[in-house]
Amino acid sequence: MQKTTKIILVILAISSMLITPVAAQTQEIGIYGAWTDKLQYEPGETVTVTLELSWDFPSATEISPGVADTVTEAYVAEDFFTVEGTGTENVTLSFTAPSTNAVYEYIVDVYYKEGETWVQSDTGFEAHFLYVQVGSTGSGEYNAWVTNVNAPSRVKPGELFTVDVDIDISFPTNTTFSVGITDPETGEVIIEFVDAGEGDLSGTYNFEIYAPETEGTYTLGADVVFETSSGWTFSEGSTQTFDITVSEGGGAIPGFPMASVLAGSLVALAFAYRKPRL
Repeated sequence: MQKTTKIILVILAISSMLITPVAAQTQEIGIYGAWTDKLQYEPGETVTVTLELSWDFPSATEISPGVADTVTEAYVAEDFFTVEGTGTENVTLSFTAPSTNAVYEYIVDVYYKEGETWVQSDTGFEAHFLYVQVGSTGSGEYNAWVTNVNAPSRVKPGELFTVDVDIDISFPTNTTFSVGITDPETGEVIIEFVDAGEGDLSGTYNFEIYAPETEGTYTLGADVVFETSSGWTFSEGSTQTFDITVSEGGGAIPGFPMASVLAGSLVALAFAYRKPRL
């Protein structure tokens, strides 16, 4: 069965393990989790992707999850199911890893059939990036940097806000690293996410933090450290600082969902859900 009108949409959405029920009599489906069975694959090896789907359809509806190559804009794996009512289920899709060592970018998405047309729900969870590492890559040196920080400049006391941290890594072997938000004055880690990767990779990590109850301007740091045989270390110039002003006036934080999850991970989507206070 072919989906002749199924169009690949390049949508970078924040993945989430937190499923929010949708109202009855809607037509919605989203991907609330996506991960691969391994962190690294050999050329030609089978890649298995698991998708956590959640849906709400008042009548029997055909759905189609898939994995698409962002370069060729072609599906490497897809399947078809019929669902009805409200439900959640994990489905697996498999495809063959490319023959050349590199990190490959894919999009996992899900469509449903409305009449004769394949459409997507406008939930923010209909498509996500997925990165698959094939073989060993990298420069031969161990390095990791924070390249950008996206955070609101002003929040209300006690308000939950989101910080996005972009990083680059270059590791010749599979290496454990930690991305974190810190207090630069004390060196205290407010929140961190531990991951692992190999090669030259980029990724974005998303953290949720409660603002302090006391008004004022706070300087925070975003950094990445990694583990070697000599212990934990960091690259020169790998940290960035940013300021958050806490005041009763607050400020709008446009469109941040209740998710504290890695979106577009370095090698496979991973999940964290923590809400620490400063």
